[in-house]
Amino acid sequence: MKTDLPPMNWVKTFEVAARLLNFSAAARELNMTQSAVSQQIKLLEHHLGDPLFIRKHRKVSLTNSGLAYLPVVQGVLNNVQRKTADIFSPIGKGRLVLNVNYAFSSLWLTHHLYKFCARYPGIRLQLMHSNWESDFSESSYDLSIMNGNGRWPGLNLEALLQANVQAFCSPNLAKHIDSPNDLLSLPLIEVMGSSHSWSQWFEKVGIDMDDSKVVCHKVDTLTAATQMVTSGLGVMLAYPDFFIGEEFEDTLCSPFKVQLPTEDNYFLAFPEGKPLSKSATVFRDWLLEELRIVAINVS
Repeated sequence: MKTDLPPMNWVKTFEVAARLLNFSAAARELNMTQSAVSQQIKLLEHHLGDPLFIRKHRKVSLTNSGLAYLPVVQGVLNNVQRKTADIFSPIGKGRLVLNVNYAFSSLWLTHHLYKFCARYPGIRLQLMHSNWESDFSESSYDLSIMNGNGRWPGLNLEALLQANVQAFCSPNLAKHIDSPNDLLSLPLIEVMGSSHSWSQWFEKVGIDMDDSKVVCHKVDTLTAATQMVTSGLGVMLAYPDFFIGEEFEDTLCSPFKVQLPTEDNYFLAFPEGKPLSKSATVFRDWLLEELRIVAINVS
């Protein structure tokens, strides 16, 4: 069996014939003769050293090898088509696939995406959501927005927020808080996997936190923590940059301006050595610009 790649026109002919399971219909779609389709399929089978079709009484079906090869071929052709459009289409055209951390998407990105789409109406977005670092390993994404300490080899990374966290609660709960000591009698909410913690925050303000006497709820996303806090359940540590804007004015406030530095941040990421498509480039530029504009408007 030869392991070098077969000619692309044979592969394309196979995809159409396998999808339609009819050589005549494939010939019409490809604007070829039926004999040309049959000949290219035979050449491909000879090249691969394995039959792809079972031919019986003018009907065809796929062999096990053909069934296994079809989704591989379709994935490659779809990717080539999308990347061709990304590279050679005018700026502002094409599809952009984003893999985004749940919290960043729900707390910030989805509130601002209408501005990007208004600027680039020809770009079609596809958002995929993940939470843990291991969920971002899929290479088919154009860009990822990840949360963590940034120690991920093989990736270009750009920090998106200030790496500080601050206490947040509902406005009603804030009325009952006069000093940091008051937080010890309230439910505290922590996001699992974060490098920062309430014990570090209390240490920064000079208070000894006795874990055995404090009610602390743990959740796996900042989104869940935010929903719990806005309902009045307790107090969380979060990035102030997330809560800049009208959407949070009536639901969240910070009783103290004490900020705790953290190793964690949200990063725009893509593989090293991989050139960005035009759609990915304009999104990157827009995202960094929008984060900067929002911060300036508030300050």
